[in-house]
Amino acid sequence: MYTDPVKESISWMRVILVTVLIVLLSRHFLFEPVAVHGESMMPTFEEDDKVVLAKIYTIENFDMIVFTAPNDVNFIKRVIGVPGDVISMVDDQLYLNGKAQVEPYLENNLKTAKQRGMIRLTEDFKEFTVPAESYFVLGDNRLNSTDSRILGFISEKSIVGEVKIRIAPFSHMGIVE
Repeated sequence: MYTDPVKESISWMRVILVTVLIVLLSRHFLFEPVAVHGESMMPTFEEDDKVVLAKIYTIENFDMIVFTAPNDVNFIKRVIGVPGDVISMVDDQLYLNGKAQVEPYLENNLKTAKQRGMIRLTEDFKEFTVPAESYFVLGDNRLNSTDSRILGFISEKSIVGEVKIRIAPFSHMGIVE
């Protein structure tokens, strides 16, 4: 059976075009790969870890997000407070809506702070309420993090996406919790 090479080429070009369009639309509206830079989330994320962001999300306490800071740089941080939450920090103890919270992701950094002779990992801050359409975020490496303590509340509009999956390094690949 004879196949017209022009028709065959056009057919393949359509398939390729549709595939590229699907990939581009998915990346723009659903998912986005991002590289981690800096030490503010260590040891949870290391320099040059690769993560995938979900662009359709519901942000909850302790989720990790990427947002655009006022200097147009993207930061990855942990959401401590969502709109309406009441937050305070006393003697390295986080209080969220009046209840003490366990922060297991800080264990290594707490040990490092004590080894350096520091009294606290996180300075105390008085109780405050997170405003509507805003979030309060902190880095896991609280000794070296530009977060809401410096930047203030993070606007809902500045959020790029929620961190869902780590894709590199291979040894730490998987769903981020």
